[in-house]
Order: sequence, then C-alpha cells, then structure tokens
Amino acid sequence: MLSPDASHYRQAIALMSDRRYADAARRFEAAIGAHRARATARPPMRYYSFLALARALAAGKPRAEDMRLCERAATSDGFDPVLQLNLRRVCLMAGMTTRALAAFSRGLRLDPDNRQLGALLSAHDRRRRPVFPGLGRDHGLNRSLGRLRSALGGTRHVPAS
Repeated sequence: MLSPDASHYRQAIALMSDRRYADAARRFEAAIGAHRARATARPPMRYYSFLALARALAAGKPRAEDMRLCERAATSDGFDPVLQLNLRRVCLMAGMTTRALAAFSRGLRLDPDNRQLGALLSAHDRRRRPVFPGLGRDHGLNRSLGRLRSALGGTRHVPAS
C-alpha cells in the first residue's frame, strides 16, 4: 500500500500527463503536506521540482518563486536527471536558453542514455556540429578549428528532425 504522499504524487504525475497542470500542482502540494505530516525528513526533491514545473505550466510562464524552487530541487539532489529536465523546461519557459542548456548537459552527464534529455538538447542546442565528430567536442583540434570556422563565418549545423 502506498503512503498518502506517494499516492498524491502518483496522481499528480497522471494529471501532468493529462495536461491538467493546476490540478497537478494542488496534488504535489498535497503530497508535500502529507509527507511533512507523517515524516521527520523533508519531502523528496522531486515533489518540489514537479510542483514548480506544474505551477509554471499552469500559469504559462514561471514565476520567480517557481524558478527558485526548481533550481533548489535540482541542486539539492544533483544526481537526479529528471530534476535537471524539469529545471530545463522551466528555464526555457522563462527564456533562459543558456541556463536550460546547462541543465540539459548536467542531466546527460548523470544519465547519458536518457533519450528524452538527448532529444531536447539536440532540439535546443545552439552550438555547431564539431569539425571532427569522431573526436570529443572538447578536443583541442575541434575547439581550435571550430573557433576558426566561427571567425570565418561558417554555416550553422541544423540538427536533423
């Protein structure tokens, strides 16, 4: 049998899937309250991260409070790629593309096989394709030739859809 907070959390996730973001936010708040009522430890960071995301989606854009909550959750539990994904989504909604890309990268370092993170990074990455794709993006040759290409006005790489 699920604890009351876990039950609220699962219901909230289902509401997010149905795009009922305001209802989901209320369920995430209920999960946090139920957890606080029965446990001495703080609620899981996922509860806060999804609460911030649900509020931002319900309002159409994140408030400063949502940004802080999502950022705090992502930094408090730095080993959860889902929290990085949620932070990325909130940052994109706020027009903070550079910050969103950093969250993508952190998430992919934690879970390199996460297809959702990989697809979203490809869709929003502003960087060009490396000159030598077989070498790492940080390889000195790619960095030097990439800077040269940029200085000469090389074309941007457009990811395949």
